[in-house]
Amino acid sequence: MKIVIILALVGVTMAMPGGWSSMSLDDPKANELASKAVAHHNKVSNNLFYKKLVTVKSIKSQVVAGVNYEVIFDIGVTECPKSDANSANCEVSANKVPEECTYVFYFRPGADEGQVTRHSCKPTA
Repeated sequence: MKIVIILALVGVTMAMPGGWSSMSLDDPKANELASKAVAHHNKVSNNLFYKKLVTVKSIKSQVVAGVNYEVIFDIGVTECPKSDANSANCEVSANKVPEECTYVFYFRPGADEGQVTRHSCKPTA
């Protein structure tokens, strides 16, 4: 009876295949993917001003036929237009409401570059 209960508890605590697993914010992948997401956001958004990474809030991975990574982060608007060659060096404006963004990247097995499969951003306040 004790063995059955222990096995049942072990089964509950193990991650299910295809389930999401939290990752450490210290993992280099967190900042790498958040930076790529911000670059993507600046490229596809119709905002006139450059946005910058403020903080990474969470990252998790999901093993599928490859790996999905979901990264949640805050971005802030700068006072620099995106057309400015030095916009990456601009500071985030304290007067603007930051946005919380969620990006999902898919990496095929053996691929170095992932593709954005889903993204959304919304004001934090």
